[in-house]
Amino acid sequence: MAIRLAIVAYRCVIAGAPGDSLDVQVRYFADPSIDIETFLREALPHSYVNSAGETVVWPFVGVLGIDELDAPEDGAEVVAFIAGCHQFVKWARTGI
Repeated sequence: MAIRLAIVAYRCVIAGAPGDSLDVQVRYFADPSIDIETFLREALPHSYVNSAGETVVWPFVGVLGIDELDAPEDGAEVVAFIAGCHQFVKWARTGI
C-alpha cells in the first residue's frame, strides 16, 4: 500500500500581524481518499498565547509538494521542493 507525504507550510501571526517565521512540515497520509489540501485547509490552526500575552496563530499557507511512495530504498529522496528565498518571505508574510 502506497502512502503519501506532503510538504506543507504554516506562517506565524502574532497579535494579528504577520511574523517572520515559517513552519515547514512533512505530513503523512495513509488514506488515499483524502484530498490533502482540503483536509489541511479545513483544520483549525494551531494557536497559543505567548509569554507577552499575545495570541500566536499558525495558519495554513499551502501544500508545497506531495509524493507517493511504497518502500523506498535507504537514502532515497522521498519528498522535496525547491523555492527561492523571496518565496519564503512571501509565504511567511501573506501566504501562497
